Amino acid sequence: MTQPEWNADARHLFVYGSLVQPTRLDEVLGHRHPGERLEARLADFRRVVEPSYPYPFVVAAPGESVDGVLLMDLTAYDLQVLDRYEEVESGVYRREPVEVEAWGCGARPIYVRADTYVAGPVLARSTAI
Repeated sequence: MTQPEWNADARHLFVYGSLVQPTRLDEVLGHRHPGERLEARLADFRRVVEPSYPYPFVVAAPGESVDGVLLMDLTAYDLQVLDRYEEVESGVYRREPVEVEAWGCGARPIYVRADTYVAGPVLARSTAI
């Protein structure tokens, strides 16, 4: 029996907005995302919806949490595509490493290192957060 290949470069991403929808994620990536999707929670952040900006974003908020989805096993190329979609280079969002609580098959959560998109400097200035 051969062992499945493990991609050491695979990354995980916590999402909480439009990318929660599998069809939207696939449209943005340009291909079907084959990785697992787990229910997840990001501690010490708050999801913000501002009338002046059409999409939600998260900001640090000790003691609060955000529910979302953990996308498993994204490639470096996938993250480059998502960075462009989230306008990281122009400072709208920034990708930040976090630890999320996720649920798969069992009743107990697992804790996983991942990235998420948080409000970048442009978004923070334009929404007065």
